[in-house]
Amino acid sequence: MEIFDNPDRIKLAFGIPFFNMDFNELMLTVGDRAGAKEKTMIFAPSFPWLLDYAKYPHICPFYADFILPTDSEIISLAQKAEIKLKMPLEYFEFPEQIARICAHYGYSLLHVSESALKTDILVRDGYVPLSWDLFTHFKTTGDLDEIDIQSIVGSANNLHPDIVLISAPPESISSCIPKIYKQLPDCVLICIPQDVDKNKIADKLDNIIIPQLLLRDEINYLEEIKRTASLSLPSSVSFDETSIPPSITISGTLDAGTATDLIRTGNRMLKRNFAPKLDLSKTDAASIKGMEALCFLSRKFREAGKDITIGEISNNLQNNLHRSGAMTCFTAYPGIYDEL
Repeated sequence: MEIFDNPDRIKLAFGIPFFNMDFNELMLTVGDRAGAKEKTMIFAPSFPWLLDYAKYPHICPFYADFILPTDSEIISLAQKAEIKLKMPLEYFEFPEQIARICAHYGYSLLHVSESALKTDILVRDGYVPLSWDLFTHFKTTGDLDEIDIQSIVGSANNLHPDIVLISAPPESISSCIPKIYKQLPDCVLICIPQDVDKNKIADKLDNIIIPQLLLRDEINYLEEIKRTASLSLPSSVSFDETSIPPSITISGTLDAGTATDLIRTGNRMLKRNFAPKLDLSKTDAASIKGMEALCFLSRKFREAGKDITIGEISNNLQNNLHRSGAMTCFTAYPGIYDEL
C-alpha cells in the first residue's frame, strides 16, 4: 500500500513512534493484512495509558508494527507541541469498529476481554451481520496470567481467526502479549490497553500534573533538537557494499535533506537484498525529521523480513535517539541492554 512508502507517516511524540493513519487507511490495512494472512500487531493506546507510560515506559509494546493514537486528548497534547497526529478512531469505539471491519470483509474475530462488545455501538448505523460462526468471545478476569496465555493461544490455534482483538491492563500487555503474539497463527493482533478507574486524590492529581510535565518536557526537548540540528555542518550519506555487513555512513547532521539520501540509499540496498549496518559515529546531530526517517527505514526492512542495525553511534546522538523513541525501532541497539 502507498501509505507504507511515505516516511511522513512516522511521527515521534513523547518517545513513541506513532504511525499516522485515518480510519479508511486502518480499514484497508486490516483488510489487506488479514486477507493475506500476514502476521501483524497493532497497538491502540489511550490517553490514560499515555499517562501511565510517562511513569513506566516499559509498558509500551515497541515491537508492534503500528502504534496508533486513538484518543483525542493525545492528539490535543501533541498539537500543543506542534506535532500533527492523525487518529483513526476514538479509543472507546475501537473494539466495536474492528468488529465492523470484520463484518465488512467477512473475517473471523477472536475477542479477548473482560467485557463484551457494546451492541449499541455495533448497531448504531444499522444491523452489523457479524456471523456467530465468525465470532468468538474469550472472557478474562482482567489481568492475564500464564493460564490465560495458554488458553488464548490454544483457542487461536484451534479457530484460526483472521483477527485477534485483546483488551487487557497495560502490565498484562507488557508481560503477556509478546508470549501470545509469538505463538499465534498468522493473523492480525490488535491490542487495546484496558483503563482502570482511579478515584484516589493522588491519581486525580496525576491526571492534571503529568500531562503538563509531559508537554513541558516534550517542548523543551524539541527546542533542544532544533537548536542542535540547525548548526551548519557539512552533511553526507555514503555506503560501502563491499564490507560485511554492508554499511551506510551518515556524516554531519541527519536532517530533512540528508534523510532523503538515507532513505534512497536504504531502498537501494533493500532491493539488492542487503541488510546493512548504520554507522552513526560521525553523525553530530539529528532533527526530528531525521529520526523519523530512521524509524521509517527500520520499518521498511522489517516489512521485508530483514533487520537494519545500528553499529556505532556518536555520544552526542545516542541519548537523543533513545529519548525520542527512534532507537526502539532497531534490534540490538547500542547504549541500553535489553533486560528481557
